[in-house]
Amino acid sequence: MTDQLPARSRIVHDSLRAAGITGDIVVLPDAASTAPLAAAALGVEVGAIANSLVFWSDGDPLLVMTSGAHRVDTTALAAR
Repeated sequence: MTDQLPARSRIVHDSLRAAGITGDIVVLPDAASTAPLAAAALGVEVGAIANSLVFWSDGDPLLVMTSGAHRVDTTALAAR
């Protein structure tokens, strides 16, 4: 099954396994650009979806991960 994953997804899969984390990577047939769309495609609640957002902070990328049921307060984030 992992041989059917895109190359970058295989890297993530292998890293997770090496860390002892189990589970499956699911590649959706269509783009899911929002947490509600991803939740609907997977048949789960929006809160079960993780959003990963990348912002630029002082010239460096900053990864923010949050539940799909929450929104990032970008003003508060920028103040930090």
